[in-house]
Amino acid sequence: MIREVQLTNFMSYKNASIPLEPGLNLIVGPNGAGKSSILLGISVVLGQAYTERSRKLSELIRWGEDQARISVLLDNESEKGPRPFPQARSDKILLTRILKRSGDYHYLLNNKPVSRTSLMEGLSKIGLNPDNMLVIMHQLMVGRFGTVSPIEKLLLLEDAVGFGAYRKEVLEASDRLQKLTTERETMSSVIEGTRETYLHWQREYEKYETKKKLEQQLKDLQRELTWRRILRKEASQKRLQDRISSLQRKSEDAKEELDSAQKEHLKLSSELDRVSQELETFREEHLKLEHSRGFRSGSLEWIARFRDLVTPGAEQNDQLRQTLAELNQEHEKISNTAQLDETEYARVRSKIAELSGHLTKSTDLLVESKVKSEVNSFKLSMMAQEVQELQVQLGLGEEELAPIRTQALQLGPVFENPRDLHDVTLETAAVQERIRPLAHLSADVEKMFKTYGDVYEDLRKKAEVVEQNRSEVLGELLGRFDRWKTVMGKLLEDLSARYSNLLEEVGARGRIDLKSSKNIEKAGLELYAGFKGNEPVSLDSLAPSGGERTVALIAFLLSLQQFISSPFRAIDEFDVHMDPKNRETVSRLIHAASKTTDTSQYIAITPGQLSLPSEDQVHVVVVQNVEGSSIVKELK
Repeated sequence: MIREVQLTNFMSYKNASIPLEPGLNLIVGPNGAGKSSILLGISVVLGQAYTERSRKLSELIRWGEDQARISVLLDNESEKGPRPFPQARSDKILLTRILKRSGDYHYLLNNKPVSRTSLMEGLSKIGLNPDNMLVIMHQLMVGRFGTVSPIEKLLLLEDAVGFGAYRKEVLEASDRLQKLTTERETMSSVIEGTRETYLHWQREYEKYETKKKLEQQLKDLQRELTWRRILRKEASQKRLQDRISSLQRKSEDAKEELDSAQKEHLKLSSELDRVSQELETFREEHLKLEHSRGFRSGSLEWIARFRDLVTPGAEQNDQLRQTLAELNQEHEKISNTAQLDETEYARVRSKIAELSGHLTKSTDLLVESKVKSEVNSFKLSMMAQEVQELQVQLGLGEEELAPIRTQALQLGPVFENPRDLHDVTLETAAVQERIRPLAHLSADVEKMFKTYGDVYEDLRKKAEVVEQNRSEVLGELLGRFDRWKTVMGKLLEDLSARYSNLLEEVGARGRIDLKSSKNIEKAGLELYAGFKGNEPVSLDSLAPSGGERTVALIAFLLSLQQFISSPFRAIDEFDVHMDPKNRETVSRLIHAASKTTDTSQYIAITPGQLSLPSEDQVHVVVVQNVEGSSIVKELK
């Protein structure tokens, strides 16, 4: 509770003390006397944000002075717990605000410096929030409240009763929902773009996989082709080896034939020599026989001639006869010998003929064996040369096979039963033709596909999380909105009842409605009032008169003020510009409101005289301005 207000060099006050008491305090006086300055001074000391924002505090210093001093004497007692301002041990504290022309505006607690933070903490402990518009309602507040929209009215109401947290929770959830919705839409767009990119790389990856399969197929074909070439080469080598083996076998046969021919040649040569020698012997014997034959023939011819010569005389000559007889004997002997020699001659000639034929035959056989030897020798030479050439070809083939086998082993294991070289070559060409348009694809495609796949999957999971979060926030929003709607409904139900009850004090009726309650940002407060027995109508319509509208607004604010827990409340010049009748009506409202509230102190500032029930204790302070200075008098 405020016990006293002290103003020094503050606005029109040079030095004044304004005592305040529990219950209703009326500060009256003509316009310009300085009544509102008292309430403004209280606001400045309490650090009300309205006063801090509205003007420079240095402008509140009395003209011609360097500084102003405003003090408020407050209770520093607490029914439970420590004192609100524990740094002061007294039951009363003096809060002071010094305003200087230099712009230094500092606080004092019992004339000792104190921080604004400590001041605010102490005020909060006594339940005083100076920034609540319903604690100190300044001039023209009723008019300003009447001009704002239903939405702004509701915002002011929430702020006044401390329900802003409910709205804040709803708006915070709504903002998060909007952000999540935007994030979902953005992510959906990003996902769509990423999905298109991912699908592009997926198609490229599928091509790359096709390329890899074709490359593997090509590798297998090359392996098959290589092994086919190896088999072909090995078959060629086998043929060479078989040819060499065949030639070697033939060489063995030729060697045997050569050896046989050479042996036969030696044998035939020996036989030919023997036959030649035997033939020579028989030829010599034949020659001898020919010689003997010729000799005998000559002898016989000579004997015959001689015998012819002797025969005629032999008959006459015994000697001749003897000679003739000897000649006949010799002739017969020679004839007999000739007969024997003819037989031997025939035998020798036959033998010679036989040996000559045998010699000819042996010679032929010898020539044949020689020819056979030479032929076999030539064949052996040719076959040896061919074998040598084939072995060179075989060696070259092995040299060719070695790298092909190495290449084949690098390409993979042995390819069993490779197809015909022509078929493999055709298929290889076909595969190469299919690979050609895929040649630009590299391992980077797989990397990009996996990267965008991971990104797309990550985005999709994030989108699921966002959607889940959005659903949760939507549920949270609906829950918070329901809580807001529930507490606001209960508040407005109670507030509407108090508003109507307060209006009944002046013969009127009223109610309060929550409009567009399904959307908190569009929700608004609409006030209804009916005077002189009429049905309540909206204050935003043209039906109520200006005075009736003001009375209804003041009734609403006073009703609302009852929901504020504060040790004191104040209203400044509520009846300005009102006619006497309406001023009396509002006075009755204030009086009724002050009696129904649990606040121990109420301050009302009015420029006119009020008629209040005599049985009620009302503390009246009169303010007048004398020669430029405000003077305060207390009416007992």
